[in-house]
Amino acid sequence: MHERRAINILLVLLVGSAPALAQSTITIPLHLHGASEPAKAAADAVGKLAAELVESSNFNSYTRPEVLKQSIPEIQDHYRRVAAGNSLVITYASPVKFRTVGGELWVFEIVVGLGRPDQVDALFTIDNAGRVVAHEKYSGALAVRLRKAADAAVGAR
Repeated sequence: MHERRAINILLVLLVGSAPALAQSTITIPLHLHGASEPAKAAADAVGKLAAELVESSNFNSYTRPEVLKQSIPEIQDHYRRVAAGNSLVITYASPVKFRTVGGELWVFEIVVGLGRPDQVDALFTIDNAGRVVAHEKYSGALAVRLRKAADAAVGAR
């Protein structure tokens, strides 16, 4: 059984949707079984893909809660289960404005579920007010690319 390790990386990420914060220092803990510390270039790629995945989101629980039909307790429960498992957490030093398909959001943190071996299985953001925001109907192609990049970044088997 592989020991679960948290890998913390500080990096500078260029976020195309946030020109005012084009260079934001962020921390990326990546929780994967059997993981090793990724190189900076790999961590940069993972962070960029996570930001692109958020931008591809069509619906979220903040701008369109009626579409998701999830209660706050349901969203919180799902978020806690994702964060407790294999996941990627990107924390920005200050809030970053994202323009998603589903509307604009201020984001302090991106939480990506890595529970499936083939693609991302959940996407959340934490906004500038500390709310957990669930995202749905995001790019399937990006979800697959991000999952593969996360595995490659840490040399997971």
